[in-house]
Amino acid sequence: MSQIALSVPAASFQRITLTRRGRLVLLVTPLVLLATLALFVIGGFLQPANASSSVSGPGASLEEVTVMEGDTLWGLARQYAPQRDARDVVAEIGELNSLSGPLQAGQTLTVPSAGGR
Repeated sequence: MSQIALSVPAASFQRITLTRRGRLVLLVTPLVLLATLALFVIGGFLQPANASSSVSGPGASLEEVTVMEGDTLWGLARQYAPQRDARDVVAEIGELNSLSGPLQAGQTLTVPSAGGR
């Protein structure tokens, strides 16, 4: 049996050289990531807590309203709680009154209200 010897040239390690643009990218990328992370952390602490959609704030109350011809849930929501998001108020009226169909004239509804109209 014969032996074959292979001579492998010694690996010559060359130092990687970056262009000016490469060095800039290498420096700026981590800085941008750190700045973004810092903004998210700081923003999380400064952001106010989300308010609940239920009527529990000061001055908030419930009113009994008789539905008139042409009244809509959206109109009632804007009329009785104009400072709140109408979508939340419509959902709350539906929950408070267990609504499953269209409004009927003469129907009595409980609606959230914050102070006067």
